[in-house]
Order: sequence, then C-alpha cells, then structure tokens
Amino acid sequence: MIFVRKAWKKFCRTLQGGGHISIPASQVNEATAPNYLVLKHDVETNVKKAFEIAKIEHEFGHCGSYYVQAYLLKDEKNVAMLQKMQEMGHEISYHYDVMDSNRGDLAKAIEEFDENKRRFEACGFEILTVCQHGNPVVTRVGYTSNRDFFRSEEVQNRYPNVSDIMVNFQTCRGTTYRYYSDAGRTFKFIYDPINNDICNSDDKNIPYDDLDALYPVLISSNAILSMHPHRWESNALVYRCKSAIFRVIRCCAKIAMKVPFLKKIMSRYYFLAKKI
Repeated sequence: MIFVRKAWKKFCRTLQGGGHISIPASQVNEATAPNYLVLKHDVETNVKKAFEIAKIEHEFGHCGSYYVQAYLLKDEKNVAMLQKMQEMGHEISYHYDVMDSNRGDLAKAIEEFDENKRRFEACGFEILTVCQHGNPVVTRVGYTSNRDFFRSEEVQNRYPNVSDIMVNFQTCRGTTYRYYSDAGRTFKFIYDPINNDICNSDDKNIPYDDLDALYPVLISSNAILSMHPHRWESNALVYRCKSAIFRVIRCCAKIAMKVPFLKKIMSRYYFLAKKI
C-alpha cells in the first residue's frame, strides 16, 4: 500500500458513490444509516498534512474525527487550520499520552489532561471523544499503557461526558464497531483494539493490500478506520523514500530495545517517535 493523498481521494469518492458517508465519532448516537463509519485521524505532527486530508474528505461530504497532540496547539497557524477543519464539520479533539508523560502517576496525569482540555476548549474545540497515543518505545512500570487513564474509575467520573475511542466508547455510546488501522504503514483489521495492550492478539489481525480490498468489509458493519495523516504524501516517490527510512528506523529501534542502556534512552525520548 502506497500512502498518497490521491489514493485517499479515490477512496473517499468511492465511499460517497456507495452511499457511505463518514461521521465524527462524537455524532455516532445521531447516525441514521444502518451502519456508521468513522474516519479517525491521529494527528501527531504536521497539521498541514492533516488539513489536506480534511479538505479531501470535505469535498466528498465526509466529516472525520481528528485527534490532535496538545503541543501542536502552541502554534497559532496550526490552531487556525484546525479551526477551519472544524468549520468543515470535522471533530477536533485530544490525542493524549498523559500516563506516559507522567510515568504512570495518575494524579499528575489528571492535572496535565485538565490543562490540555482547557487549552483545546479555549481554541473552540469541545472535548467529547478522545484517543490515547501508543508510544511503542516507552518502558512502563506499574501501568500498561495510556489507556489506563480512562480505565480509571476516578477519571471516568471526572469526565462523564468524555469517552475514549480505545477504552470506553462502546459502553458509553451503547455500540460496537470493527476497528481498522494504518499503523505500521499497512491497513489491518485490529482484532481486539480495546484490550490488545493487555493481551497480545496481533496474530489475529487481518492485513489488507490496499483500500480497494478493505472497502467491502469496512462498509459491512459499524467501523472506525484510523490513519495517520503525516504519513500520507503528495506523490509516490516521496512516500517510498520516507517509508524506507521508517523501516530502517523501526528495525534499528527493535534492536536497540534489546540493549538496556539504549532502551532507557529511547524510553526517555519516546516523543521523538511521533515525527515518523
């Protein structure tokens, strides 16, 4: 699969032609079609690329959910683009990793989440659904992943109107869905997205060669399709080059994670992985 924006444009056109229009996750309970589709986007860097994807979706009547890392709101140009995306009908919300940034300290994680929630709201973005960030190189002690934040009863009681796509969205919204992701630079059906940080179920994930192959299964039931806009390029050559670099970095990271000293350094600077 080559992640180029013209492929996403073709896919959005195909969805529209088949009568399948994406809605934001925050509007799932308002869906009137037999099945709903959420085009979900993890915005970890490069808001400009997310803006280009948002324009493509808007052209074909789709409204997606864009989960944005809080540090990106420090740039006024990013905020302006995100506000334009919201005007198109897209949901702009929080892509958090507060457990990792606070080494599993729930009290400090709540403080950071509160601060960033206020930051989003000050920019005009209502926080109704959120999504945790994975941070694959973090060494965790005393907690499993960022999902532990919304697994906390204290957190759920503190934010009764907020649900996490990867934790309690199904119970809060009274729904079920199938989850597909472009993590690893290939689309896959993720067998157990809610618990796969606790119980490894990677062997049950189903890969798809391209969006054409994914389309018929995607529209057959409630579905969330997750993608990372910063990895989608304007042309195939740029994508191939960056994809090759990504594979080299990932290979080196896997080797480095086996060396205790290097593993400690990588865990300390985990946030750099968001750039790739």
